[in-house]
Amino acid sequence: MNLSPTTTMIETTTIAWVGGIVIVIFSFSFIRVLQLKIQGWNRKKISPLPLEGAFSIISWVGTLAGLTIMFTGVLETFTFSPLKSFIASFILALTTGLPMWGVVKSLLVEVESGTLKPMEPGKF
Repeated sequence: MNLSPTTTMIETTTIAWVGGIVIVIFSFSFIRVLQLKIQGWNRKKISPLPLEGAFSIISWVGTLAGLTIMFTGVLETFTFSPLKSFIASFILALTTGLPMWGVVKSLLVEVESGTLKPMEPGKF
């Protein structure tokens, strides 16, 4: 009599690919939200701020969740435990995602105030 549970594990590379797909879907959604805000500013002078609308927050959090899922799968591929992989991936997603939210928000402040300067290659 076999009493061991018959569970099927998901391949770690599949987890990483699913996370990558989630990143693509939600980051394209976030980019579209930003595009609409900037178009509204250019056409009708509708303020692109606040950035904290439902669509922008959901798409940003979805992107961070995708990063967490993807990095969890990648770390599990390198034989890290699932819990440690998840914790490290979550910390990595937060430490990169939160500062980038500030960068995007400051970019929209510059767009609204008119202080945004075009970037020229080779000039910093």
